[in-house]
Amino acid sequence: MPKSKQNLIVRVGEKKIYVSEETLYLGSMGIENLLEIKYLEDLTELKELNLYNNHISVIENLDSLIGLEKLNLYGNEISEIKGLDKLRNLKVLYLSENKITKIGGLRKLFNLENLSLEDNQIRKIEGFEKLANLIHLNLYGNEITIIEGLSPLKKLQTFRIGNNPIQSDILNECGGIDAKGYARFPQKFVDFRFK
Repeated sequence: MPKSKQNLIVRVGEKKIYVSEETLYLGSMGIENLLEIKYLEDLTELKELNLYNNHISVIENLDSLIGLEKLNLYGNEISEIKGLDKLRNLKVLYLSENKITKIGGLRKLFNLENLSLEDNQIRKIEGFEKLANLIHLNLYGNEITIIEGLSPLKKLQTFRIGNNPIQSDILNECGGIDAKGYARFPQKFVDFRFK
């Protein structure tokens, strides 16, 4: 007879939130600090953690979530990407609509396939040296002016780069972007070398 899974819960203030199907939803709960989430460190087999639309400024207290495959921190107040080194199984990371100015802290996320950094304050494409498995990258709505730092991304299939102050002749040389800001030919951006 198979062993039954126990109900896993966390507490945020007085609220109890249950893990459902290896997924925990903590979006729009007014969370300012990940340390406010009691018993989070016990969820070592958690696959998906949703923390969107909170007031989180620092990524911390996630080291024990070694089974995590998807992390959604969309719409917070994060200014620096860090605290993710132990999440080696992470495949999807959403950091859109934060206050990030520099791409970093990703070098140990070898399995990352989908990364969204839309609507931040990033000026330079960098930090992708170890992300050879990245398939989807969203850098829409930042402050990027130059296409660079993408050469490790040989598996890239979708690349959203619109709404950045990149010269139109550079975009055209890379095959252009569509009305939603997606590269028509992502690998042309990967192979582009600024002269």
